[in-house]
Amino acid sequence: MSNNLLAIWTPGPIEILFTLVFLGIPIVLIIVFLRLILRNKNENIRLRLEVGKLADELEKVRKQKSAESDDSINTSG
Repeated sequence: MSNNLLAIWTPGPIEILFTLVFLGIPIVLIIVFLRLILRNKNENIRLRLEVGKLADELEKVRKQKSAESDDSINTSG
């Protein structure tokens, strides 16, 4: 008798399928979406650092060129 009562509450294959479709798939999609956001954030940080390095390097080159042009004007003038 108690086995019959407990068997009423056990999920069958259709209930398990519905549970996976309506709960499992959205949870997996949320996890994938969050991982993509975190990866994108880390890549943006890496790109900002790289652009900063390149900007510093460009500034150094410009200063060197302006110093060289100032030296050539002073020595020829």
